[in-house]
Amino acid sequence: MPKIIFNHKILNKKELKFSIDNRAFLYGDGLFESVKIINGKPFNLEAHLKRLFSASTLLDLQINASKKDFINNIDFLIKENKITKGGNLKIIVFREEGGKFLPENNSTSFLIMSKESENNLFKLNKNGLDLGLFRDQLKPKGELSNYKSISALQSIICSLDARKKAKEDCLMFNPENNIVESSNSNVFYVRNRLIYTPKLLEGCVDGTMRNCILNLKNLDFNIIETEVRTEDILDADEVFLSNAISGIRWVSSIENRKFSQQNISQLLTEKINQLV
Repeated sequence: MPKIIFNHKILNKKELKFSIDNRAFLYGDGLFESVKIINGKPFNLEAHLKRLFSASTLLDLQINASKKDFINNIDFLIKENKITKGGNLKIIVFREEGGKFLPENNSTSFLIMSKESENNLFKLNKNGLDLGLFRDQLKPKGELSNYKSISALQSIICSLDARKKAKEDCLMFNPENNIVESSNSNVFYVRNRLIYTPKLLEGCVDGTMRNCILNLKNLDFNIIETEVRTEDILDADEVFLSNAISGIRWVSSIENRKFSQQNISQLLTEKINQLV
């Protein structure tokens, strides 16, 4: 039986019970982080905790644990679940029950879950992703869009649209009709040895893998944060997505536009694995 940690206590997964007045259930009032485990250790954990605590400030969530507490709890849980190679970890923080749209308090509970995975190091996908374009629901610009809220309806309807179109994912747009990200990943494109990605003001998630890529050293090319129009990305030499669990995934098509290059995607994957 997998173990979990709820408010510093180790439990069997089936022991956890929630009230029907839980605000995560009623209002999606909370945050989450998904972390990859490599060689039995959480990868890039400091970046995830930094984003979690920054988002909690924005939402007036009072987390009853320090970053050090989270690190210790996570290390303990990984050992309890006997994860020695690859795995995935999820941290959820949600406001305590009480109130409706206006909460009665700002205190929180937190939940940490982990599970083993067959994948250890990051590995570039063999077959490129086939993407569509999703414009039916625009993603708003604003600071909240940069964080991982447990209210993920924007990503859900984007994923549903991808399934209807028989695509593996779709790219979402903001109100200025600029490309922001996919349902679960930041997006990058390469043109003439320059890498471009939407800037945070465009409404994309402040992705931990995105920042990892932006902070890589000794690259032979520059990375530019900018507005991304549809024609820009369709005119690219190479396109790839990034997220904390999958790392980098190269894209072979967007709508009817085909891409064959994956050189930069492979190089960046190798560079990221060197950080482990």
